[in-house]
Amino acid sequence: MGINHWDRSEGCGLVQSGTAKSGATKMISIIRGLVLTVGLLLLGTAPAAAFRLIPIEMEFEPAGRGATQIFRVENDTQLPIAIEVHITSRTMGPDGEDLPSERSDEWIIFPEQIVLEPNQSQSVRVQWTGTATPDRELAYRLIAEQLDVDIGQTPTEGGKVKLLVQYKASIYVTPPGVKPQINVVSAGPRQLVDGTVMELQVRNDGTAHKILKDPSLTVSAGGKSVTIPADRLGGLAGENVLPGVTRGFLLPWPGDLPKGPLQATLNLP
Repeated sequence: MGINHWDRSEGCGLVQSGTAKSGATKMISIIRGLVLTVGLLLLGTAPAAAFRLIPIEMEFEPAGRGATQIFRVENDTQLPIAIEVHITSRTMGPDGEDLPSERSDEWIIFPEQIVLEPNQSQSVRVQWTGTATPDRELAYRLIAEQLDVDIGQTPTEGGKVKLLVQYKASIYVTPPGVKPQINVVSAGPRQLVDGTVMELQVRNDGTAHKILKDPSLTVSAGGKSVTIPADRLGGLAGENVLPGVTRGFLLPWPGDLPKGPLQATLNLP
């Protein structure tokens, strides 16, 4: 069973990983946050060896010295652990979750597999070897995951699960001159079981990703206009939009406006 650590500021998706001993039944509940809390419907749970990945976001230049960066993994426990590091391409769906992606062969990682003794750390050198002249920013995921390997430890007892830890870092290959451009595609009502909400679609027509930090939304209908501040845009504020991606958000309907099509402007600092 995997515990995943991820960058909440980018609203990224998670891939569960893990193994159960003696055919134990698994139940996974995914909760978005800095640490994914895993619910287990099992007889018991074996202690987990945990580690940290630093940093969880990194920018690379497509050529030159900036095409190589250093990550660090740290074992904060009293048990040795085995870790594997790899990189996948990154494609974002309309809900902001990562879509299934293949491992990328455009990177050199050294070392790719690590055994960390208790309280030990290890630098990981990551080098971009892809095109030196991309026409837009390229997004990837660096994944560091604990391997299901017992290193001088007592095997997990029957009916118990070993919790495995996985980190996902955001990495970007950023050529000079790229910038985001966020546009509102559409805004209007959507009827749900418990009432009407506003469905907003925004698209990044630029060449770099954009974190929707401290946004406000101005919407107009029927001759009336209202500006919604960031603290009332909880489903949108802080979300990431990659270049070329259209994101959809469901937000509370502005009470002062009649139900119907809206004119909307997303204001970003």
